[in-house]
Amino acid sequence: MTDDSDAGTWNESRRLIISQLRDMDGSIRELSHRIDKYSETAREKASEVAKEAQTGIIELNLRVAMLELRAKMWGAFVGLVGGSVGTLLVEVVRRSVGR
Repeated sequence: MTDDSDAGTWNESRRLIISQLRDMDGSIRELSHRIDKYSETAREKASEVAKEAQTGIIELNLRVAMLELRAKMWGAFVGLVGGSVGTLLVEVVRRSVGR
């Protein structure tokens, strides 16, 4: 009788263990699927952020180039005006000294 009851208990325990292992396997698969989905979403968001950053850098480079161009144009204008005024003053002084 002990052998039969031990065998029955073992069979029942075995079924319970197998059931628990199947449940754990299902949970692990579901968790793995969620992790894959989260990783995919994270990669997509990282890609979007990288694209936005690249666009921002391109816009910033364009603005810097435009400011450099403005600075060069103002420098050329100031140089032209300064040189013209200087030349005019030298010419006025030279003519007044020459009289």
